[in-house]
Amino acid sequence: MPEAVARARTWTRIPYLNLGLFLATVITTMRAGAFQGSLHLPAASGGALARAVSEAGAIALGGLPFATALIGILLSHEMGHYLLARSHQVDSTLPFFIPMPVGPVGTFGAVIRIRSALPSRRATLDIGAAGPFAGFVVALPLLAWGIAHSEVRPVGDAVLETSNVGAVALVRAWLSDEHAVSTGLQSFGDSAVTWGVQRLVLGKLPPGTDVFLHPVAFAAWIGLFITTLNLIPLGQLDGGHVTYALLGRRRARAFSRLVSWGLLLAGLFLSWSWLLWWAVTRFLVGFGHPPALEETPLGAGRRALAVLALLLFAATFIPVPVAL
Repeated sequence: MPEAVARARTWTRIPYLNLGLFLATVITTMRAGAFQGSLHLPAASGGALARAVSEAGAIALGGLPFATALIGILLSHEMGHYLLARSHQVDSTLPFFIPMPVGPVGTFGAVIRIRSALPSRRATLDIGAAGPFAGFVVALPLLAWGIAHSEVRPVGDAVLETSNVGAVALVRAWLSDEHAVSTGLQSFGDSAVTWGVQRLVLGKLPPGTDVFLHPVAFAAWIGLFITTLNLIPLGQLDGGHVTYALLGRRRARAFSRLVSWGLLLAGLFLSWSWLLWWAVTRFLVGFGHPPALEETPLGAGRRALAVLALLLFAATFIPVPVAL
């Protein structure tokens, strides 16, 4: 079979698994969006079928803004990777969405798989940075719109939570028998980006108040947090691709080790949740990066792009992501 015909048939093959996972993620994110806050499902007269139809309609109506925003951010991120991979003649899959049947988010995110060697450090940078930049461009206006439609309400006295302190402080609290008390509320931490957008849109909040996020703002917050996690400059994460392209293989590996120590310290002294990501990156992701076929250093323009990607990581980093 001629190679061109084989490529054409591969391109036109229907990606049933990708579509199935995408549809499942649409359902799970709509359900998550519908049950954020206090969605009251309308009472339906009639039998079980009528109640099921009514519940499904309420879920679709209530969860659509959150699901559309979050999936839009994730899809733009992964398609950024995919389109740049194709532009560099790198074989890659379409995005695989990962549904989360339970929980407040509805998805674990999405991934693509690179199936051929990266041709150069330039291509590595372009493919690695395209996803975070594309996701950020979509998330930023959604964040601004969502915050503009969020509510500013009074809150009670702040109570120290066991989930928003570092592991060292948590151990000290338990040893001294000073256990934290849960308020039952979720508090989402700020990055420089989310804080800046909130100040631009809402101004300075009155004392004793806080922003209760609109579902679209919550979706944008999740999208930006996913951008942060992907841009951690370590191993084969997006940020690892960037540092490999910028520094070369040996220096990028050494830099990854420093970043891993930074995650460990963040888990010990900022929020113990960073210990989870430290463990994932340390034992599953690793520090290494496979070499590109051609190791020519980046030019000035792409070096600036790599630095911009690392600055985006710093701007979206959340010291204390979530307090429960």
